[in-house]
Amino acid sequence: MKAILPSLSIIVMLANTLTYSLTGEEILSKMDNNREYKTIKYTGTMEIHVDDKVRIKNLTVEAMDGEKTKAIVEFTNPEDEGTKYLMLEKNLWIYFPEENDVVKISGHMLKEGMMGSDVSYEDALESDKLSEKYKITLTGEEKVKEQNCYVITLDAKVKDVPYYKRKMWVTKDSFVALKEEMYAKSGKLLKVSNVLETKKIGGRQFATKVEMVNKLRKNSKTVFTMKDIVFDKPMDKGKFSMRYLRK
Repeated sequence: MKAILPSLSIIVMLANTLTYSLTGEEILSKMDNNREYKTIKYTGTMEIHVDDKVRIKNLTVEAMDGEKTKAIVEFTNPEDEGTKYLMLEKNLWIYFPEENDVVKISGHMLKEGMMGSDVSYEDALESDKLSEKYKITLTGEEKVKEQNCYVITLDAKVKDVPYYKRKMWVTKDSFVALKEEMYAKSGKLLKVSNVLETKKIGGRQFATKVEMVNKLRKNSKTVFTMKDIVFDKPMDKGKFSMRYLRK
């Protein structure tokens, strides 16, 4: 009888593991749910590192996420003060106060870095759930920064995506993508993002400091920090307009 009991325990453990294991789609869905919001407001800082030089950009962001994603970004650091970005779904405009001019960003310009950073306009415009545009596969489990993570691979199933393939390390407990690799169709590694800090806000674990490394640029990275984050508070919808952009 004693020899049988360990075997029964192993069978029960295996059964529980099979019952509660998640698919790649379920992991990504939980990650998307963790990032969802009706509205968000915060102040942010972009530290743009190129070789030994660092440029700092300060900004405020207000955004609404629903049937139509809307966002207004205003830079507040002295050299860029008054520069604004308006995003309405997949459209992006920039207002330059010195020239009193509005420019729409489209085509090949979308791949350029915002304010010379490693974050492209394409990255900023990405608002769709990844599950709608990628086939997701659970490929393993690994530790990142001593945290147990699922490893999922995303392969594009539509053409309208900034990256053909992506690989993510998602924490098992809070479903935050601690690390992500982004690839071109050729298989070339384009960018790597790393979450440096997370905070629990409103019952969710949210990435508040992220490093983006552009593998096509030598000695370049951008660290983006979010502060004073407020979720799901009423907003003035008039701010998400061309009229406000020119103010």
